[in-house]
Amino acid sequence: MAQHPQPPKAFRGRWLTDPAARAAYSEGAGPYRVVPAAVAIPADRDDLPRLLEHAGDEGLALVPRAAGSGMPGGNVGSGIMLDLQQLDRPLAVSERGVATVGAAVTWQALDEAAAAQEMRLPPDPSSGAFCTIGGMVATNAAGARSVCYGSIRRWVRGLELVTTNGECTWLTRGAPGSPVACAGRTPEFGAVPRWVERFERDAAGPIRSAADLVRRRFPRTRKNSAGYALDAYLDTGDLLDLVIGSEGTLGVITRVELELDVRPGAVAGLLLGVADLEQLGSLIEHLLPLEPAALELLDRTYLDLAGEQARLPDDAAAVLLVDFESIDPDAVRGTVEEAVAAARSLSSFAERALDPEEHARLWELRHAASPVLAALPDTKRSLQIIEDGCVPVPALGDYLAGVRAAAQALDIQVVAFGHAGDGHLHVNALVDTTEPDFEARLATLFDRVTDLVITLGGTPSGEHGDGRLRAGALERVYGAEIIELFHHVKQAFDPQGVMNPGVIIPEPGARPLDHLKVGGDAAAIPETLARGLRDIERTGGWGVSRLELLGGGESP
Repeated sequence: MAQHPQPPKAFRGRWLTDPAARAAYSEGAGPYRVVPAAVAIPADRDDLPRLLEHAGDEGLALVPRAAGSGMPGGNVGSGIMLDLQQLDRPLAVSERGVATVGAAVTWQALDEAAAAQEMRLPPDPSSGAFCTIGGMVATNAAGARSVCYGSIRRWVRGLELVTTNGECTWLTRGAPGSPVACAGRTPEFGAVPRWVERFERDAAGPIRSAADLVRRRFPRTRKNSAGYALDAYLDTGDLLDLVIGSEGTLGVITRVELELDVRPGAVAGLLLGVADLEQLGSLIEHLLPLEPAALELLDRTYLDLAGEQARLPDDAAAVLLVDFESIDPDAVRGTVEEAVAAARSLSSFAERALDPEEHARLWELRHAASPVLAALPDTKRSLQIIEDGCVPVPALGDYLAGVRAAAQALDIQVVAFGHAGDGHLHVNALVDTTEPDFEARLATLFDRVTDLVITLGGTPSGEHGDGRLRAGALERVYGAEIIELFHHVKQAFDPQGVMNPGVIIPEPGARPLDHLKVGGDAAAIPETLARGLRDIERTGGWGVSRLELLGGGESP
């Protein structure tokens, strides 16, 4: 790639190549720092087709990105950073409970609009204040309520996709016939897009022929965002199921149509103590028939980090935070009592939260460690290296114990929490970046935990996608035959290979811990920008435009 790649003719947006602007986009929420070659900020949605076509013609790698809150590195890269956060944000909620939104609309903005009609989009990531709907669809995001409502996949009715030959296609769930180009774009409205023809010619047949292999190889977990969703595509025949969770590797999502759900009238909670991790899976399985809306685990390591905010018995190996929802307050209180009875022989204590104030205090515990993690000194950093493993629910206790043992053997402190009802844990590694071997120990931990999750029949990517972190591990998860099918999908949508290279399909020779934002090998960027990016990390300010780091919203 040229040192200063040029924008396409008639591009009306901003094209930045100065070092400061590029450095401002070098980090996301995950562990990486990669300085892009340029930053492209389209003026509007109509700027995208010519930009993507230009990238395909010139072989310019594009890295689509909105808030940058994704963890595994799909939002950084050495190509052209494509800032989608500034796109137009149409937002309409119909009386039928259907939302049509621009991809740059945040979950919170949609939630506020839907609340006016007593509706909601149930998948609710903890980053909902700033994560965008396009980013959620691109990673098949979920959240605390996934145990009841699943990931965003089941709520997507349609989406608009722009691919690297400039074609804009609307994909509708369950629609008969082939997708067609969007009005006002090339090719002419009503024509079958070229990528659809390539897919039907080169990819659809091999995928269908391998249906039995796909079903054997894909993990039997409640959640999975690893690779392209061949299993979902085989179940529905909908091409949008391949785009959902594709992490910007197949094209750019610009519009989304979503099914909404009625907001519950009453919510109640329950805090359960877990004294023995061997009983964790059994305890969860006792609770799942009661259809909890959320079932979250906070490990002892998390409780210790929370310190005085936790105030729980010292013998608690973990706690479970359980939510129940209903239109009837009496019914939801009755379900809490059923849960207490179901858990009595397997839990060490039970604390009810039956009114809104008690419920809010209970969930404060879920957020207690975040300020502590954010306040860690620069020499002790929280790195998301093994942060998204999901296993069958009965194996969750074994997974948590195995992660603890692997980390202890390598003298790495970890903090574990997550979506226990799905068998899904987020684990942050806390490392002293002044130690000369911390990268090697983290790499060993990554390998050992990846082997552990595969041995237990799980997936290393529960809801955050693969990014650059886990792309190279996918062959260990699926085998070479499935990876070949992934290549067929990629080739059909993006034959030039310019959309987010290195994500899902790994680049040759890439290692998962290349390009960390900390340590002696971290890319050099101006100190003022490094401090600004660190402040965003500390405060969770991912909704802030990176241009604000440059002063006045303008590039110097």
